[in-house]
Amino acid sequence: MESNNRTSRSVHFGVFDLDLQSEELRKQGVKIRLPHQSFQILARLLESPGEVVTREELRQLLWPGDTFVDFDVGLSSAVKRLRDALGDAAENARFVETLPRRGYRFIGPITGPREPAVAETPLTADVVVLETPRASIDTTIMSTEPEVGGFRLSRRATTAALVLAIAFALAVVSVEIRNRIVAAKAPSIRSVAVLPLANLTGDPAQEYFADGMTDALITELAQISDVRVIARASVMPYKQARKSASVVGQELNVDSIVDGTVVRSGTRVRIDAQLIDTRNERHAWARGYEREGKDIVALQDDVAKAIAEAIAGKLTPQQKAVVPPHQVDQEASDLFFKAVSAAGREGYQGFSESIRYAEAATAKQPDFAKAYSATALWYFQFSFVGPLWPMEYMPKAEAAARKAIELDDSIPEAHSVLGSILFRFHWNWQAAETELRRALRLNPSYADGHRRLAAFLSARGHSSEAVSEALRAQELDPASVQSLLNVAIAHREAGQNEQAISEFRRALQNRPELARAHFQLGISYVVKGDLNSGITELQKAVTLSQRNPRFLAHLGYAEAVGGHTADATEILAELEEQSRRQFVSPVDIAEIHVSLAHKEQAFSLLEKACEARDPELTRLMIDSGMDAIRSDSRFDAVVRRVGLIP
Repeated sequence: MESNNRTSRSVHFGVFDLDLQSEELRKQGVKIRLPHQSFQILARLLESPGEVVTREELRQLLWPGDTFVDFDVGLSSAVKRLRDALGDAAENARFVETLPRRGYRFIGPITGPREPAVAETPLTADVVVLETPRASIDTTIMSTEPEVGGFRLSRRATTAALVLAIAFALAVVSVEIRNRIVAAKAPSIRSVAVLPLANLTGDPAQEYFADGMTDALITELAQISDVRVIARASVMPYKQARKSASVVGQELNVDSIVDGTVVRSGTRVRIDAQLIDTRNERHAWARGYEREGKDIVALQDDVAKAIAEAIAGKLTPQQKAVVPPHQVDQEASDLFFKAVSAAGREGYQGFSESIRYAEAATAKQPDFAKAYSATALWYFQFSFVGPLWPMEYMPKAEAAARKAIELDDSIPEAHSVLGSILFRFHWNWQAAETELRRALRLNPSYADGHRRLAAFLSARGHSSEAVSEALRAQELDPASVQSLLNVAIAHREAGQNEQAISEFRRALQNRPELARAHFQLGISYVVKGDLNSGITELQKAVTLSQRNPRFLAHLGYAEAVGGHTADATEILAELEEQSRRQFVSPVDIAEIHVSLAHKEQAFSLLEKACEARDPELTRLMIDSGMDAIRSDSRFDAVVRRVGLIP
């Protein structure tokens, strides 16, 4: 229903207030998120309280024309989200009553005043000029006895009426111009968070599809928009949280949010989205898009470009020129979304499962560039988790990244992960930097790209720039604990260890069970010389991670530095046993030998690390655990071999 057909601008019921113009629902003054379709249902029910609104009427309201959806599922999901917002229940309804097979009606008492309806002229980009046709004016003036409602008016009355009409028209124009000046002065939008799209299929098994569409929309918007786009990791917690736009804006430090729904029925997919300014909770834009499943990439592109245009006012020629890739097979697309969902669980098992889905997608569609890019990234994650040796996964990661770039050179993720492979596995530092910076030119809002560049710069000794890149990643991914950890690591490697300790502690306030946070805090304490605190934190990391070999190796190093030779030797024996079953970084084990003054064993392990292409070799110049052998010519030979010294 259009707003100028409603009987009031706002309706008050119970502790709720529904603003029909701004589509805002408030509970005792606090804004509650309400999807657009749920708002439409509530507004229609409030038009006729106590009367049945039929399912067919709601069908025409929500999905007019030839929109293809599973109506029963979509309507039930929209009503459920409405009831969730109202704290209502179908079994014991206080506001929305269900009449089986007929429809719904509003049964709650409506309280408070209703404001009179105000007809509003939609604003466009051009100034509206109201004109009275000249012929009409001439006719009015010439008529000596015009008739209005059966009454004849004198010339004086006619003139007065004309003056009033002109005055009214001028007043309308004045108000219109004033409104446009106010709109023009509104603060521009410089940042946006795309909240998880709500799954309106009603089938929990389809959540992976909604999450995949959210991820794709974030990626597309970041590539074509000039504003800061918040990373996926920071927005996914809002999938369950019900918070107002202003609260989300404060928590993520953004000017706007995109809130929306996705529904898939048969071969059709529909996205309904709205752009909300978090500073005033004004609905700046809302629209629905629908396409065949085979056109899902074009659908994502349509929505992203519309949002970018709503934010900026218009798209640049370069933004308009961005052409979405060709069609993606529906089954391949579905497999890819399942891969994204599996990767969200992280860990060795999660990444292994995501690779299986992604490789099935590329087998189904061999030119699926984004699936190759994601496959490269998930293989690369084995650098940090799992039992595999670098030779087992790095070549596969590189092949997938290069295939993605061959198919589509504009994918920033592929360039970024290739850059990390080039310096962590091939020690090709110049080519690595080219790829890492290329990724950020393609997408300046790519948080992981900034994190990878920060790691590269730290390894090269460019600590100040590394901190800047880590901070930029945190701006783009503010709710991610990993972002905070990366900032802290960059500060420690820049010699700002006290600040790093403070940041690691802050991360643990939010995630006290996070093993890698205890691990990094333990390292910082050891660097500081507070060995007791360092050993305590490293022991927690080892326990929480079920004896992760890297965490265990650093605990062994700390024990050795602290003079606990027996404990360090025991850990060495455990690591040697583990290394017979899985990859354990020779560099990490070498550190323990260095601290025990076993120089020959340490250099033997560094040689083994070079043969294995151990990624930890790239950190030799900033690894304080190697300080005791840094002056040895053999150490100089190793760092030259890795390319850390020209």
